[in-house]
Amino acid sequence: MTIISPDEYDLLMSLSGQEQNLQAANIGKKYRLTEKQILAMLPDYAAPANTNNTSNNRNFATANRPRFEYDPSPDASQRRREISQAITCPSCAAELGIPSIRPIRVTCPQCSQEHTFYE
Repeated sequence: MTIISPDEYDLLMSLSGQEQNLQAANIGKKYRLTEKQILAMLPDYAAPANTNNTSNNRNFATANRPRFEYDPSPDASQRRREISQAITCPSCAAELGIPSIRPIRVTCPQCSQEHTFYE
């Protein structure tokens, strides 16, 4: 098994989302591994499941990973107060905060995919 350097490991652990994926791809080129093989070396990494049925799918974000704020608009603070749940995007595994209103249609700011959640 290939072992990446401690500095590269620390860098990957400090990143999340798309930044982590891009860095894993760069490190993978150095070791001739795929991005998924590099990410699989991380302790909290879970490969995103490919599922077409989002109505019964509960993809909750992990509590130990940082959250990012995507909306810089003035009314964003009001919407942030309405957030009561954390989910991961079924397409790209980006972490999203949503209110408890159901059904809710969410457009992921990272991959621009639209998903509807019923539960």
